[in-house]
Amino acid sequence: MRNIFFLALILSVVSCKKVNLDGLGFPSESLTQYEFDAYAEPEIEIADSFKINSSNYHLITMNSMSEETGETYKIYGVYIGDTNSIASDSIILYMHGQSRHNDYYWTRASLLANTGSKHKYGILMIDYRGYGMSEGSCTEVGMMEDMDAAIDWLKNRGANQNKTFYYGFSLGAIPAIDRAAYRTDFKPNKLIIESPLASVEYLTQSSTVINVNPKFVTTLEMNNAEKMKDVDMPLMWLHGVEDTYVNISNGELIYSNYNGVYKEAHRIEGSDHAEVPVIMGYATYLTALESFLVKP
Repeated sequence: MRNIFFLALILSVVSCKKVNLDGLGFPSESLTQYEFDAYAEPEIEIADSFKINSSNYHLITMNSMSEETGETYKIYGVYIGDTNSIASDSIILYMHGQSRHNDYYWTRASLLANTGSKHKYGILMIDYRGYGMSEGSCTEVGMMEDMDAAIDWLKNRGANQNKTFYYGFSLGAIPAIDRAAYRTDFKPNKLIIESPLASVEYLTQSSTVINVNPKFVTTLEMNNAEKMKDVDMPLMWLHGVEDTYVNISNGELIYSNYNGVYKEAHRIEGSDHAEVPVIMGYATYLTALESFLVKP
């Protein structure tokens, strides 16, 4: 994410024209079908023991509505677990990262389904507008509305908010933090964020390449750090110390702004942006998640 903004900022200075970064903030890749385990280039590789039998995951759709225009978009997701027992299950709503889609992040979702033991938690992962097979184009507000669609899908099947947990990775931390803070009819039990961006303003102000007011080039805010002040459920934060994409100082600011009942930090030495589970080791990673999720 850092390199995208730097490039556009530099171009704006060179051209002496205002460059609108809103469209550059959500690079997406579309698909005509999902392959899941057959996908050739997953973000992380997992052992066969962590993989999910095809009978235990389900391709689903939901409608996401734009509050501004009233237009609806078909959003695709995948649910790992038994869709008939959602009302009694513990569930992790996983909001994936930037640029790619459910196939790319499928092994991450599969790994999460092994938290505690295989299928102890149901896992719901969605593609935002314009990602994978989902319709439309992604925007900052649209991401919140897409997550609302996922929450509504769970609610309509009787999901218990006290047994539901939000997990936002990278870009996915934006809607996860926002909805944990401000959606009042369904409050998750706990919130997990991994490698989050503090805000667009923080990104530009902390740049050593160029210093310019972000309002000159974009209307995007992505203000996770400020919104974190309004999150009250327990928080778990994970971040690679050697993150070259979203510097760990972003996560430090978000973490310091949390004023809720309990928080824990996992600063992973030797880890870049997407390597946290890998560098921790999958068993250690899953144990850490389970320890947090079951903590009273």
